[in-house]
Order: sequence, then structure tokens, then C-alpha cells
Amino acid sequence: MDLSDQKHFTVVDYVIFAVLLAASMAIGLYYALSGGRQRTTQEFLMADRSMKCLPVSLSLIASFQSAVAIIGVPAEIYTHGTQYWFIGCAYFLGLLIPAHVFIPVLYRLRISSAYQYLEMRFSKTVRICGTLTFIFQMVIYMGVCVYTPAFALNAVTGFELWGTVLATGLVCTLYTTLGGLKAVIWTDVFQTVVMFAGQLAVIVVGVLRTGGVSEVWRKVWEGNRISGLDLNPDPTERHTFWTLGVGGIFLMLSLYGVNQAQVQRYLSARTEKEAVRSCYMVFPSLQLALALSCVMGLVMFARYCGEDHSDKLGSSSRDAMVIYFVMDMLQGLPGLPGLFVACLFSAALSTISSAFNSLATVTMEDLIKPHFPAMTEARATLLSKALAMSYGLLCLAMAYLTHLMGDSVLQVALKIFGMVGGPILGLFCLGMFFPWANSIGAVAGLGAGLTLSFWIGVGSIVTRSSGTRSLPPDCRVALLSDNTTAAIQTALSNVTLRSESLRQHTLSQAQ
Repeated sequence: MDLSDQKHFTVVDYVIFAVLLAASMAIGLYYALSGGRQRTTQEFLMADRSMKCLPVSLSLIASFQSAVAIIGVPAEIYTHGTQYWFIGCAYFLGLLIPAHVFIPVLYRLRISSAYQYLEMRFSKTVRICGTLTFIFQMVIYMGVCVYTPAFALNAVTGFELWGTVLATGLVCTLYTTLGGLKAVIWTDVFQTVVMFAGQLAVIVVGVLRTGGVSEVWRKVWEGNRISGLDLNPDPTERHTFWTLGVGGIFLMLSLYGVNQAQVQRYLSARTEKEAVRSCYMVFPSLQLALALSCVMGLVMFARYCGEDHSDKLGSSSRDAMVIYFVMDMLQGLPGLPGLFVACLFSAALSTISSAFNSLATVTMEDLIKPHFPAMTEARATLLSKALAMSYGLLCLAMAYLTHLMGDSVLQVALKIFGMVGGPILGLFCLGMFFPWANSIGAVAGLGAGLTLSFWIGVGSIVTRSSGTRSLPPDCRVALLSDNTTAAIQTALSNVTLRSESLRQHTLSQAQ
């Protein structure tokens, strides 16, 4: 199949994609017009602390199971093998520790922002520093999340890039602003189901069209994409067990332990027990999500054998190959390409809606309310909605900045969370585990941590250094022994036939 040809949606695909956006908007409108109609900050920002564990757990998954993961992980597996899968080893401790350390402390304080704890433990200065650091982290990350699916879709189908970014950002901004945290959580539930269904459809069809499970396994094994346990202690390596299985624990703690987007969901649960239970329920779902993304990358490799078609796709990023693979596999099956694109944009919507809501919360609770204690509830709620909308518009600007960064989206996302998430996690751990620490030490530690992590992270982006040990570019390299054997056998057969023919000719001449 000519990879220079663009893939196209059918009417059914467009309908499915439109239904996703319409359903998300409908959920936002429902919660805007029902119950308390989002008239208080507790309802708008905290869902009245009335949520059950199932929707909370699914929302916890959706919040960071973004388009970055759905596109970035298969592209990572396709290019570098299954080493990234070892990050699943970090999920156990990365969720167990938040469930029994961070959730009990934060839930019992009955706070709205995780950074209120920092003022209680240290000082107002530490609280503001933590809040501003979180805002910086999430503003950049949501730009990555909204840009990723639009970019990949544009590279393969010719979808208008910035039109798609605009539509995604505006729909998400509207339902988040109208429906508050309840709308965000219930749209996350709907979008999680769509995400799993879309990935599963691609994997099943891809395996069938590639020749079955055994053929897929043969190609990925011979193509050297099944990675063993890499215990190399070199920190400059792209991925090893130490950076994924051990370092991943700290990534998970920064996400599921102290990140406001996740903490806000814990705090919206009816009871502390429900909050802890929701954290437990995340573990199997995250393992499933990781497995689906990794298997999708393996099936993709079995289909294309690692060949680089990015030049024909008009993009230097392997991320566009994921969308091409989906459109290639699902062609002739009306509705399924639309389902996967809906899956992709569900991931984006769930992540950026969580970002808008959490950013509005910390801005209101940490930066505005302390200076205006006499503000009425109605005015505070209206201002919270305005903040959510403002962050939505800012997200669109950050998408353009992401466009300029140019790196693999997975690497960019991990760098952002590594550079900022680590120092914030350190700040909370300092407060909880070191009773003699004071506010001066907390601010100094946060500043030193950010300086060091930015020096490493920005340097990596600028120099494009990823410590990558290249794998064979395609499975033809790995299959060379089979092809060589066949060629040698053919050549020997030809030599034998020619020798026999020459011998017979010589005998006939002699006679």
C-alpha cells in the first residue's frame, strides 16, 4: 500500500467523532442544570464531596491516560522495543503509598487544594511556591495533550490541525466551565470506556490482518522488539529497569500522591475509605491500559517491521505512524477509524478537563481567596468558572508552543513531569516525614530541585540527547539469516543444476 496516500474518514467515522463531543457537552449541560446547578465552590470544584469510588477510580485513570500515552507508548514500543513496559512494575508501590500515606493526611484535613497543607505545615510562602510550580507544570502539559491527537490526525488524514485543536479545546472548556468537577468525573468515565474500546478494536483487527498472534510474535521476536531486563546503571540510557521500575515509582507518587488533579478526586469521595478504595481500583486498570498500548505497538511493528515512513507522512515524528497504522488497519471498516479517533480525543479531553478544573481550584483557593476572605460564595463560584475558561484558552496557546518543541510527545511529557513533579513530591515528603524541617529549608530545597532538574531536562531537549541504543531499523535485518539461508540454498541448487547440465553436455560431446 502506498504510504504517501492520505487516509480518509467516512461519514460514519465523522458521526462517531461528533457523538463523542456531543456526549461530553451533554454531560456538562446536565450537571449545569441539575442538582445545585454549580452555584457553590464546593459543588463546582469538589463535587460536594459526594462521589463513589467507581467513578472516582475511572476518572483517576482517565486524567493521565492521555493521548500522550495512547500515541506515545505504541510509538515507543515500535521504535525501541518493550523496555518501557517495565514501568508497570512501579504501579504497585506507586499506588499503595498514596493510598496509605498521602490520602489519609490530605483527606482528614478537609481541604480543597493540596497546597493548603503546605501552609499548615510550613508557611504561606511555601504554599504559593508549590502552587505556582504546579500551575507551570500543568499549563505546559495540557498543551502537549491537546496538540498530540490533532497533530497526528493532521499528518495522516489531512484534518485541519489548528481547527481540530480549537474544537477540542473549546468543547472541553465549555463542559468543564458549565458542569464543574461532577461533569469532569462523569465524562472521564464515559471517555475511559471509549479509550479501551478504541484500542481493543485496533489490536484485534491488526492481529487478524497481520496473520494472527503467532505471526505477530514471530516478527516482533525476530525484529528484536522483545526487551529483556536491562539492569544497566547508566542514567543516560533512554530506559532501563532502574529508570522505569524504580524511578517510575517516584513518577507515580508525584502523579497519584500529590498532584492536585488527582488529589481533588480523592477529596471529592464521600469517605476516606472510598478514596482509598478508588486508588486500589486504579491498579488493574492502569496495567490494562499499559498492556493495550504496548501490544498495539508490537502489532504495529509486525505490520511495518519498524520501517520509517515519517518522510512520506510529512512529519519527522514516529507518533504520526500510530495514526497511519490505525487508518491502515481499519480501512474498509466504517466507524472503526472514527472509534479510535474518538478514543484518542477522549484521552485528550479527560486530561485537559482535569487540568482546567484543578488549575481553577488552586488559583482560587491558594492565590485569590486568601486575599479576599469576604468574597461571597456566588462571586467565588463565578470567578472559578471564569478561571476554568481562562485556562482553557491558555491551553490553546500552549498547544502552539508544543508544536515548536518538536520532540517525541512521550519524551516531552515525561521530561515535564520529571522536571517539575519530582521537586513538588520532595516538598510534600519533606513536610510529612521530617518534622524538624522548616519553611526556609522547604523553599531552598524546592528551588535547588527545580534548578537541577531543569538543567538536566532542558539540556536534554536542547541537545536532543536521549541515550538511545538503536535497534535494527526493520525486521529485514533480523530476518537476514533466514533470507540468506534461502538465497544460499537457491544458489547451491543452481550451481548443482548447472554442474549436472555441464557434465551431461561434456559426455555427449565425448561420445
